[in-house]
Amino acid sequence: MPRTRENEKSVDSEPEEQVDLEDDNDLEEQMEEEVEYEEVEEEVEEEEVEEEEVEEEVEEDEEDTSNGTSEKGFNGEEESEEKKHAELLALPPHGSEVYVGGIPHDVSEHDLRHFCESVGEVTEVRIMKGKESGEGKGYAFVTFRTKELANKAMKDLNNSEFKGKKVKCSASQANHRLFIGNIPRSWGEKDMKNVVMKIGPGVVSVELLKDPQNPIRNRGFAFLEYYNHACAEYSRKKMSTPEFKLDDNAPTVSWADPKNAGSSAASQMQVRAIYVKNLPKDITQDQLRQLFEHHGNITKVVLPPAKPGHERSRFGFVHFSERSSAMKALKNTERYEIDGKGSPPFSLFIVCSCISNLRECEPLTMPLLSF
Repeated sequence: MPRTRENEKSVDSEPEEQVDLEDDNDLEEQMEEEVEYEEVEEEVEEEEVEEEEVEEEVEEDEEDTSNGTSEKGFNGEEESEEKKHAELLALPPHGSEVYVGGIPHDVSEHDLRHFCESVGEVTEVRIMKGKESGEGKGYAFVTFRTKELANKAMKDLNNSEFKGKKVKCSASQANHRLFIGNIPRSWGEKDMKNVVMKIGPGVVSVELLKDPQNPIRNRGFAFLEYYNHACAEYSRKKMSTPEFKLDDNAPTVSWADPKNAGSSAASQMQVRAIYVKNLPKDITQDQLRQLFEHHGNITKVVLPPAKPGHERSRFGFVHFSERSSAMKALKNTERYEIDGKGSPPFSLFIVCSCISNLRECEPLTMPLLSF
């Protein structure tokens, strides 16, 4: 029995010792945890300070990067524009494209190119095809490297045989002139040139017509001629956006002539005659010729007799041998004199020689100069 009690006491005392040990261990662990926690807090504080410093550095880097990116973006856009302009100017000039008709409907671009390259370097071949069927329409447009080669092709290839068919080769009417309206009346040609030359490349000439009643003002519209169709099309698109303004004016921009004019319309645009109205009632053909002969060689002057009661509204036609001479007469703004006396104000109209009735010409033409 004594052994049993001793054993019981020993058994009872063991848990107390174990509890005490566990409490001591817990205290030690708690103290260690507190110390560790304090160390961790210090480390965290140090990390937070380091993070703040890193954040400041990152913000500075981001500012530098954003500034660099914006500068690079701007420079990149400029380089892209310059590259595009260079590509447009590298294309052949106006007059290098020819129309080739009467070709087989199943001809390939490769075969037509090979046929035309007998004349010289070909830069582009466009075979016209139906939108739905995809079948060739029997004609194409071929662009040569130079105008000289295009002229040679019209001579050498016209009425020649290609795959068993006789083909026609003539000048293409690819447009390279733009009409721009709603121009500020106070602008001069220099102002207009400065604007359009910043928009796109290849500006050959700017015709800003003056107001005949006030030479220091213009008539509100101009004609722009470009190096080739591609340059004109590029500028037309950029000037047709709502953002493009001439001072506060929103201009109207369109092709100067019908873009896809047929052969008859094209021939009408090659006229070399001008219509002159409001002439003095006693003017003669010789006097009318003398008024305009300094612009170029005149082939014919037509002066219909005045109708009874309409003597004050006489008109006439002056035919030049060159279209450029007619254009000079239309653009000229000097005041004409007859027998040393200033002539009454009269107007110039371009005239379509293939149409006898001037009223029928009005959709195709317009008064270009009055003085």
